[in-house]
Amino acid sequence: MKCQLIALDLDGTLLSSRHEITPRTREALRAARERGIVTAIATGRSPHSAGHFSRQIGGGPIICCNGAAVIDADGSYAATKPIPAAPLRRSLEICGEAGLLLECYTQQGIFMDRPLAHMAAYLRWVRPGMGLLRAAGSVAGIWRTNRFTPVRSLVTWSERRDRPPVLKIMVVGEAEALAAAAERTQREAPGLAVTSSGRENIEIMAAGVSKGYGLQMLAARLKIPRESILAFGDSANDVEMLAYAGTGVAMGNAAPEIKAGAARVAPTCDEDGVASVIEEMCLT
Repeated sequence: MKCQLIALDLDGTLLSSRHEITPRTREALRAARERGIVTAIATGRSPHSAGHFSRQIGGGPIICCNGAAVIDADGSYAATKPIPAAPLRRSLEICGEAGLLLECYTQQGIFMDRPLAHMAAYLRWVRPGMGLLRAAGSVAGIWRTNRFTPVRSLVTWSERRDRPPVLKIMVVGEAEALAAAAERTQREAPGLAVTSSGRENIEIMAAGVSKGYGLQMLAARLKIPRESILAFGDSANDVEMLAYAGTGVAMGNAAPEIKAGAARVAPTCDEDGVASVIEEMCLT
């Protein structure tokens, strides 16, 4: 069937390793939109970060926080599925006891309780290929875009009745500690889904939430059959989305198990892989 919707993961997919959208990719997406194809960001990132990149490709609906929120093209929230209070608190306790960095993603912004450690972690993340001053400027931009808010204790904050609903918990740390925290969270805090977008993180949402869940909700809202969806991704948190789409495309830089479950494999994010497939499947 003719492609009607393109769903795009961000890191390692739409974005190059320098965290940028290349001119060729922008042009391919512009040409797709001119043909009436909906382009949608589908990311684990926060609503504000997802919106920042959505504007760079000309707008469109957004799936963010790994499917915990679906946002219409006009910026209004079409659906949200926040983490229930009890498992939220318990997961924060478990991961905090392990010394892991925690961020709570909400519609208002990202809340955290160790701001200096978070700034250092973001600096390490953006630093490859950048000078120190440019990297520091990039981290400052990330801080503003995501509307970071420090609190004294996330566990205490989670008990407040006036706090915003938490759509996702981002947990950052060493792989071994993350694996142990993920196992303990799933055992002691039922009602949660746990995934990952990289070796240095796990991501916690309400049970049943995934990018595939978010894509299904968006497709139903737009009345687009799954056979007409083209989806791109590279990480574990993309698996359900690639499986739901009529054509799920794994990036060349994806892990072997992600590629194995995809309908096809694109060139890497540094080789304009998204643009290459869109040009072939949607623009010829």
